[in-house]
Parts: sequence; C-alpha cells; structure tokens
Amino acid sequence: MTSLPLPQLFDIVPDALVLVDDKGRIVRANANAERLFGHASGAMVGMEIEALMPAGMRGRHLVHRERYMASPRVRPMGQSDQSLVGQRADGQQFPVEIALSPIDTEAGRHYLASVRDVSESQRARQMMVRARYDALIARLGQMALESTGEEQVVPTLPPLLAEELPVDLAVLALKGRHEAPLDVMASRHIDAASFADTLHRHWSAFAGAMPADRAVMLTRSQLALLGSTDEGVASGAAALLRDRDRPIGLLLALSSTPRYFHHDALHLIQSAATLVASMLQRKRTEEQLAHAQRLDAVGQLTGGIAHDFNNLLTVVSGSLQLLQEEYGERPEALDLIDGALHSVKRGAELTSKLLSFARRQALSPRPVLPEPLVHDLGIMLQRTLGEAFCLTIECPTVIPPAYVDPTQLETALINLVLNARDAMPDGGDITLQVGECWVRPQEASDLPAGHYVVIHVRDTGSGMSPDVARRAIEPFFTTKPPGRGSGLGLSMVYGFVRQSNGTLRVQSEPGRGTTMSLYLPVARSAPVPGPHEPSTVRGNGETVLVVEDDPGVRRIAVAFLRSAGYRTLEAADAESALKTFDDSDEVAVLFSDIMLGSGMSGRTLAESLRARSPRIGIVLTTGYDDTSEAARSMEAAHVLIRKPYQREQLLFAVRRAAT
Repeated sequence: MTSLPLPQLFDIVPDALVLVDDKGRIVRANANAERLFGHASGAMVGMEIEALMPAGMRGRHLVHRERYMASPRVRPMGQSDQSLVGQRADGQQFPVEIALSPIDTEAGRHYLASVRDVSESQRARQMMVRARYDALIARLGQMALESTGEEQVVPTLPPLLAEELPVDLAVLALKGRHEAPLDVMASRHIDAASFADTLHRHWSAFAGAMPADRAVMLTRSQLALLGSTDEGVASGAAALLRDRDRPIGLLLALSSTPRYFHHDALHLIQSAATLVASMLQRKRTEEQLAHAQRLDAVGQLTGGIAHDFNNLLTVVSGSLQLLQEEYGERPEALDLIDGALHSVKRGAELTSKLLSFARRQALSPRPVLPEPLVHDLGIMLQRTLGEAFCLTIECPTVIPPAYVDPTQLETALINLVLNARDAMPDGGDITLQVGECWVRPQEASDLPAGHYVVIHVRDTGSGMSPDVARRAIEPFFTTKPPGRGSGLGLSMVYGFVRQSNGTLRVQSEPGRGTTMSLYLPVARSAPVPGPHEPSTVRGNGETVLVVEDDPGVRRIAVAFLRSAGYRTLEAADAESALKTFDDSDEVAVLFSDIMLGSGMSGRTLAESLRARSPRIGIVLTTGYDDTSEAARSMEAAHVLIRKPYQREQLLFAVRRAAT
C-alpha cells in the first residue's frame, strides 16, 4: 500500500501524468498534462480518460481499458506498434505514447498513465520508414529496367517485402501463367500448390472484393480462408495486380500475429504491386508486338508466294477449261481433265487460305444478319459432326447485322467448329454463341473503339497450354497428327477477321476447353439483296483491253474472251496499255491485273482510263491484294475477280462492266 505521490514529485516529472481510478475517471493530472491537453488547472479531474482522445477511438479504447484493468501490468512506452492519438480541448489531435502502471492506494486500485507527445519523433520515424520503403521501390524499379524479363525480378519481390515490412510471409500470386490457375511465389517455403488452390477457389472473395487502386487490410473472412492453408495467418494486407481492366494477380503480406498495417506499409504493398503489374504489362505488350511483327512478315512472304502460285494456277486452270470444250465428246479425256481441275481447285483453296492469313484476300463485305446465318450453318454442321457431339446455337434475334463477307464468315465458323470437334476425340459439347459488345476508348487494344458483333465457339475439349495458344494462329503450326490438317485453318480465320476490321481472341486452359471469339464490326446499314447475274455470258463484239504482265495468264484471258464473242487488245504493262488505248477508240472494257510489275499498277491505270473515258467498264483481277482504304474505296466502283478465275467468272464480270 502506497500513499499518493507527493505533489512536488508529481509536478516535476517532465511527462504528462494522469492518475485514473478503477472506473476510468481522472482523479489527478499534473500541470504538464493540463498544458498538453489544453485544459485549465484542475479541469481534468473527474473526466473520463476517453475524453482525452478522438471520439471515434473512445469505444475501442474502453474495451482495451477494461481488459487491461482486469489484468494490470507495468507497460513501458513504445511496447506497441499501434499509433495512439490524443485530442486537445480545442479538438486538435496529436500522436502520443503512453506508459501504464497499476498503483494500490488507500482509495483502492488506481492506474498511472504517463503520456508523451511524440509528434516530432513519430514524424522522424515515419520519414525513416518511408525512406526505406522508397529505397526498396527504387531498387525494384532499377532491377526492372536492367532485367531482360520478369523472371529476374518477380521472384525476388516476396522475400524483400517480407524483410522490409517486416511480416512472416509475403506471397505473389499470378493468374494465367503456365498450366496452373495461379502461379505462387513466396518469401519462404510454403505448400505453394495448396496456397494456389485456396486462392483459385476463393478468387472472387479476394480479387472481386478489393479496390483496384489501393492496398487494404484483409478482413476476418478472408483471413479465415487463408488460414485453411495451415500457415497460421492472423493478420494481413493485400493489393491487386491489374492489366487494364482485369485483375491478373495478388500481392499479400501475412503475419502470424495480429497487427495493424499503417498507411505507409499499405502504400509500399500497393507500389510493389503496381510495379510488378507494369512489368508484366510491358512484357506482354512486347510479346504481342513481336508476335504481330512475326505474323506480318510471314504474311508478306505467303502473300507473295500466293500471287505467283495463283498466276500458275490461272494458266493451268484456263488451259484445262479450254481443253474441256475441245474434247467434250471424249469421256476418257474429260475424266482426266476433271481430275486435273479438281487438283487446281485444291491448290486455289490453299492459296486462298494463305492470302486470308496474309490479309490479302479479296473480300466482298456487306451487312449480314448473324441469326439466320448461324442457324442455317448449325443445321448443316450438326449432320457433319455426328451423334457424339452436341452443337448448341445461342443467338438472339435482336443482334444487329455485321459488316462482313458472308461466305468467308461461314468458312471461318466451319473451321472453328471442326477444330473444336478435333479437340474432343470422344465427343463433347460445342456452343456457338452470338452476342454484341461495345469497346470503349480506354479498353481499345487490338480493336478500335466501337460496336461489335461477337461470335464465340466454345468446346469442352482438352484445351491448350499458353504456349500452344499463342502459336495457334501461325500458318502451318498444328498439334494434329500428320494427315489431319495443314495448320492453315486458324491462320485463315485470324487473317479474315483482321482484314474485316475485327479480331480473333483465344481463351484456353488445359483440361478446361477452348473458346474462340470472333469480333466483327456492326454494319451501319441494313442488309440488301445481292445483284442478279445475267443468264447469258456471250459478248456482242465489244472490245476488251487485256493488261497482264504474265504472258501465259494473258493468253488464257484472251482465249476466254474471244471464245465468248469479244474482240481483244493486249498489253503487258500499263504504259503499253495507255498507248494501245489512245490508238484505238473502240475499247469498251479494261480487264487488268492489279499488280503489273515495277511500273504503274492496274488501279492507277484504271483511274487514268476512266479520266479519259468515263463510260469505260473496269474489271480488275488479282492473286495478291492489299487492304488500304484507298484501294477499297476505288474497288467499290469496279468489278474485282480473284485468280485463278473460272471462264464464267470472267465473262460475267466483263458483261456486268460493259452494261
């Protein structure tokens, strides 16, 4: 039992002293306490101790005070990492440290609180902590700049973060890496597979419930989920890693003891998460750019090959068609010719796929309603697939028309459905789903902002690893056994949708199936009926100027036209064609290849002749086209046919241009 402190001793202590009874009321306060809290002499006596702190903290402090009084002990200053806040009489708040001591007096158990204003010392400590945190972020940033890949930086983050905070465990979990749903890296050895499985199963409880732009402390329910990994998690904080508008990972700092993560610690976690997300975005952007450049280079090569090959096929096909007429009464000869023409057709299909991948395919886009197209296609495909496969069509009738070449769209969808079938050798479900979406400017990446029709082809097959999915659209790349595919199907689909100002997106995981999504621009007008072809394809003696730099192809075109009653003039290049035109006033139609060697192109020649004779008909042909806006706008006023063309195609085109 001790008496109350002597007044002179109570007042000469440099700290603010407050004596509190077992009800939490102040029974004595020294002058330093009155000055610190801004109260007049003697005014603090009788106040509840909670009156000396902000209103928002009083309820929580009351619980802590009752717990302390139930088991009192001497607690020196600086034993807690929590920030304590005092409040002066005028409402001003300031950080404090408090030492507590139980004292038995004649009046019963009392508690002496020694209070110290730590504004300056706390500010200095905060500055030191921030300096350390800033140095860590700067170090990570320097590593990111000097590294050639995230593999040199990302694994080092968890141990550095765990040491700096400090916490028992720091974990970085990334989605979509390798073949696991989550790729987990930690500051020390843990059961990564179990941890990844926990996060994957409860991903929405973490990623779906966290703010996009700041780190936060984990809730009790989130901690309970993590506790199932036997890591002994008692407190923690986390930040999302984001790529544009979607979460791609999670950075967690976990402790086995309850603790409070102050603002600077949360800022460090968020800064580290942002840095890693930026690295991953940069890496993926570089990979996409390199992939696009590689595809463009391959596209230019394949387009050039296809052009030369189409010229050869035109000569072979044209010669065989002329022989059909000459040997029409000899069945054995016709059988041989038909077989050769079938091979020419297969060669033309091959070059068509190459040109489609190279985005050099001559398209005829128009407004197309998806609903009747996919339903008609579904009826045909279900018969082709067989009973082991269930094809489901999901297409609302309110979907707007897409601006696309309908024939090429059908071919692309057939390719995707047959690919889905091949991924399920024992049968399965295929869904062809049509919808629409709007791409906003901030979301635009491989698609310009705008309104799109989206066609998804989903299967329940074996899926693809990320490496296979990245290469799936490359020409001649295939995982099918020899004889089961050329590797051009997806290449053709990709080239077609890109040339149609859309894109193809691939989503696939091993064991979880694959979704191929075609994004096609919405048409600005309603569908209109196609033109009616004339029933006869004979000329009336009109003169056609044939311009072709390949002599063999030129001879075939001339033979086709003369056999149908047209007169022909010939030229090997644009300059010769202009001279021939000037020397003759009888030319009704120009039939020209678009590519005419190193001189003037067929398009430029057509413009020149149209300027001289506005009524002249124009028919262009190509085995290697470009997709520039100027070319498309010009071709809208012309007739365009692709090599290798059939005799009837050429004659229909010339008849249309001449009328």
